Amino acid sequence: TQSMFPLYGIQLLLAPTLVGLFVTAVLMILLFVHSEWYVVNTTGVLLGAGVCVMLGVTFVPALAMLFMILAAVYDFWAVYKSKHMLDLADTMIGLRLPILLVAPQGSDYSLIEETEQAKRSNETIISEDKQARVKPKKAKKNSEAMFMGLGDVIFPGMLVLSAMQWLDPSVAFSVAMTTLFGGLMGYLALMTYVARGKAQAGLPLLNGGAILGYLIGGLLFLGTGIFSFNISW
Repeated sequence: TQSMFPLYGIQLLLAPTLVGLFVTAVLMILLFVHSEWYVVNTTGVLLGAGVCVMLGVTFVPALAMLFMILAAVYDFWAVYKSKHMLDLADTMIGLRLPILLVAPQGSDYSLIEETEQAKRSNETIISEDKQARVKPKKAKKNSEAMFMGLGDVIFPGMLVLSAMQWLDPSVAFSVAMTTLFGGLMGYLALMTYVARGKAQAGLPLLNGGAILGYLIGGLLFLGTGIFSFNISW
């Protein structure tokens, strides 16, 4: 609007900057000394929220959807064809980095314990005689978890923020909510498949649901104008 004006250079407000630096320092220390699943999730959610905002206000919905389609195609190929995404996911889980979200299936789940046991089992070779003498430990009940890459949250979130930023203000919130609803429906479908015990590519369902929700909401609230991409070359 006419009342807005550009700001150049880095703009730092004292209180938000100090709070942000403090939270960042605390989370970095916790990731180093106690990288349990709730620490990884908290850091991942804050990181993903920031990336969603930065990408959403940068790219118009048409470009955001283009990136989402390309990412979904790559994710499908990486999971089902080359399968290198599965190896990458195992590595990231072992490192306990905040580029994934952990959904524990029980209150007794420990990400640290799981990854440490996996490391020990890979590094230790036990003789057959010793295996016979050692009584196997009973597995803990509900000590499993489901994992989802942070990109599975960022890409649909980017389209939600892009709709809020670039569409007509009178319909922007409504279309953003239908986009969010579509992404959640894609998430529901994804979790249905994951619950069956097989690794699934998340972006085809999540991005597809978000894009479908965006188009349906756009047609309902904006009409055919939703297809005016407003991209200059």
